[in-house]
Amino acid sequence: MAKVKVLGEKYGITITRPWNKKMYDHNEKISGQMKDQISKVIEKHKNDYMALKGIGKAINAYGYGSGMDIQDIYEDCIKGLDQAQNHWLHSDTWPDLLAAGHVKPLEQGFIGYDK
Repeated sequence: MAKVKVLGEKYGITITRPWNKKMYDHNEKISGQMKDQISKVIEKHKNDYMALKGIGKAINAYGYGSGMDIQDIYEDCIKGLDQAQNHWLHSDTWPDLLAAGHVKPLEQGFIGYDK
């Protein structure tokens, strides 16, 4: 069994390496909150080709060429969000959508990724 290293505390949760159950549970809760907001953003912009292209790029990390119609991009956004890993939400998707003004900051964020 791996030796547990305590790295600090955030949101009342002890941050350890390897991660503990409370850390995983917290991050799943945050992931759900993020995905809920992002899902609403996708729905809000499902008929706005340019906005959806930008949202899709934040979710999937690739752009869309002229061969993709709005329905293709919309479906790709939904699929990408469903498959999004927490580390990707933390480091890329959420910051990009936050900077673009599509989502609002959460009261709490992920833990364990910055240590």
